[in-house]
Amino acid sequence: MSNRYRGVEDFVCDESFQRYCLGTAPSAIDFWENWIREHPHASGEIAEAKQLFALLNANQGNLREQVRELKDGMERSMLLKEEFGQREATTVRKSWKALYIGLAASVLLAAGIFYTWQQQGNTVALPVASTVQSGAEPRKTVMLADGSVLTLRNNSAISLSEGFSKTNRVLSLSGEAFFDVKHDPQHPFIVHTKDASIEVLGTVFNVSAYPENSYTETALFRGKVQVTSKEDPARKTVLMPSQKLVIQSGGKRDTAFSVRSLAVDPVDHKAKEIAWVRSRLKIQDETLEQIAGRLQQWYGIPIIITDEEVKKYSYSGTFESETVIKALEALQLSYPFNFEVKQDRVVISK
Repeated sequence: MSNRYRGVEDFVCDESFQRYCLGTAPSAIDFWENWIREHPHASGEIAEAKQLFALLNANQGNLREQVRELKDGMERSMLLKEEFGQREATTVRKSWKALYIGLAASVLLAAGIFYTWQQQGNTVALPVASTVQSGAEPRKTVMLADGSVLTLRNNSAISLSEGFSKTNRVLSLSGEAFFDVKHDPQHPFIVHTKDASIEVLGTVFNVSAYPENSYTETALFRGKVQVTSKEDPARKTVLMPSQKLVIQSGGKRDTAFSVRSLAVDPVDHKAKEIAWVRSRLKIQDETLEQIAGRLQQWYGIPIIITDEEVKKYSYSGTFESETVIKALEALQLSYPFNFEVKQDRVVISK
């Protein structure tokens, strides 16, 4: 491991690593994906650091303040190392980290949030229904039990396999959905549609598979996916970012699979494939209560603000996001509010 990163906490406290975990900076994503490839022996620490960051940032509390406390803990650990020696300090370091995670979990429970810390895979899980439908709503956002977030388009539905997030991460999709999948190498995330099966480890992609359409389209934005034909299981295609695969139902073998580049809007230079889910907010001295109303209407998930002072927080600016979570995280950079995401709503507090 690089001398700069000696443990899990070093990763968590690194601002570039934080941006990588949030998925908000392409340069940070490229750097860390390359770093991880070059340091495969650090995969365990990376996975633990991402989970610890997710816990700290679990949409609960001021991330800057929590990272400051994490740094303070590291400094105390180093002082103990100098005083008692490597063996004792290592024990204290582990005990301190366990204590920190325990305290964080206690905060979650005290707030009435139904997260559970799974020992196997260290996954932050949230119970959800086995079937979710969007109905006539333009969009419906759902937080899955494995920490993945998806937004369903109108007249779409997902059905989760039995044991989802415990023994598997398999679901079926009818309609269209935008996925932001939680990284978990031990449990590949698999989406079944009428024409194909899409397998990923952790990525951002969009699938359009309405039953009445003669095609299934998979568009990839980050990471890597493998798409397998239902009609011809031997036919597999691995997509790279900015590519999409169109499978024609009942089409000829030579033309049934068609890999293309994403369609880019000439005005805003964004992919047209997810124009339906992307929200571009232009804010001019609006309160958080007003902004929450706009996000609620766009993403199709109720947003509740429990604190009167927080409702009056005022913002100005322009930002764009494909998920309600990324939108709220962007707003958190200006004001220290908390929010918890449940399967059916978002609750904002001070």
